[in-house]
Amino acid sequence: MKNKYLLYLGLILLLLIISSCTEEEPPAPSSTEKWTNYSTKDNLICDEIFDLTIDNDNNLWIATEYGISKFDGESFTSYTTQGGLIYHSVSCISIDYQGHLWAGTISGASVFNGTVWNSYSTEDGLTNNIIRDIAFDNNNIWFATHDGVSKFDGNSSWTTYKKEGEFSLVHNNVRTVIVDQDNNKWFGTEYGISKFDGEQWTTFISEYPLANYILTIFIDSNNNLWFGTLGGVALYDGSNWFNYTMANGLAYNEVHSIAEDHYNNMWFGTSYGVSKYDGTNWTTYTEEDGLASNYVTSILVDKLDNVWAGTRGRGISKYEILD
Repeated sequence: MKNKYLLYLGLILLLLIISSCTEEEPPAPSSTEKWTNYSTKDNLICDEIFDLTIDNDNNLWIATEYGISKFDGESFTSYTTQGGLIYHSVSCISIDYQGHLWAGTISGASVFNGTVWNSYSTEDGLTNNIIRDIAFDNNNIWFATHDGVSKFDGNSSWTTYKKEGEFSLVHNNVRTVIVDQDNNKWFGTEYGISKFDGEQWTTFISEYPLANYILTIFIDSNNNLWFGTLGGVALYDGSNWFNYTMANGLAYNEVHSIAEDHYNNMWFGTSYGVSKYDGTNWTTYTEEDGLASNYVTSILVDKLDNVWAGTRGRGISKYEILD
């Protein structure tokens, strides 16, 4: 009996030694999500953010209530009316093919070539001084305004487009404009969507009234069009329409801005948080997660795949994944 007991004890000790010598697989490193916020405390010119854009050097340009800030990742540079900007409150900004910055205000538009500002208003040919959005095709600058659309060739020629009958711009209060790969111009208005191929107009009206108030348009890497509205998000693949709302997982139905990251996740800036959509699952980020404010007016993804969100009254937030 004693020998059996000793043998049993020896086997247990052997197993313990083998177990202690076995190398366990180290845990896989986990990615950490991080939000970093910037405000006037960091020399941002103003915390009331209206729009964001990125230039070819990955500088972030920020349109605010009191001018424009450029952020190079370390410091802010500010641009105001004292330097030549036409008006202090900048509603939209865009970078053209030459790398020039265009700024839309309620008093016209300004363009900055890196050295000097030039400005345009109704006195030059704009249909209205309240500029909501700016886009570019190969030859022209397109302005979405409070009273129709203006096309400018960059020299002296201006063309105005307004609602004039059935086959024209669907509504004169135009909130946003974008140009697709086929050079079609898409206009989001306060009552529907208009597509213009240079000759003919096509109108799209939703059966849901709030979805006809278009706040933003985005074209993804597969050339699908996404429309942010007061009634959620609408996706158009060229043939079919798909709608997403809070019922699907969207943070809120008022969608002010849309972006896509390098993993084809779609990002939506709403008036009650940021939503990420991977094609199947929705993830929402709010102040509890580190976002500066739940009211997000603008969102974009930079060349390093960081997500930037501009907010109402609380500056900007950067979202990044730390490996």
